[in-house]
Amino acid sequence: MAKFDPRVEKFLGGKYFGKLATTMKDGSPHVTPIWYMLEDRKILVNTTTNRVKYFNIKRDNRVCFLVDNGYQYVIVFGRATMTKDRDAKKDIETLAIRYTGAKAGRKAARERYWKQERATIEIIPERVVSQL
Repeated sequence: MAKFDPRVEKFLGGKYFGKLATTMKDGSPHVTPIWYMLEDRKILVNTTTNRVKYFNIKRDNRVCFLVDNGYQYVIVFGRATMTKDRDAKKDIETLAIRYTGAKAGRKAARERYWKQERATIEIIPERVVSQL
């Protein structure tokens, strides 16, 4: 597992959107914007189980994850796994609070996200490239 240097960790701690690239069956790329959080040297994202990225990762777990602010960026190449020991609904609530604030995040979790079948995905970094 590649390690994040302190500058990369600090940047990833910012409230930027990530862009998750997965591979379609035909080999073409599929990229989606997504909320993320950094925990224990891994990137965690959360999605519903009916999304293209979910099926792509189940079939081919190689991913590329980009976080940028328009000028600076971090690119993480790695492998993604569906977590089994995490509460995906709690994770989406944590992400909603991180990106929209406590009141709005909790409300969205209760009224929308908790009603969905969700999965948390861990991205294990193998290589990290940054321009900071």
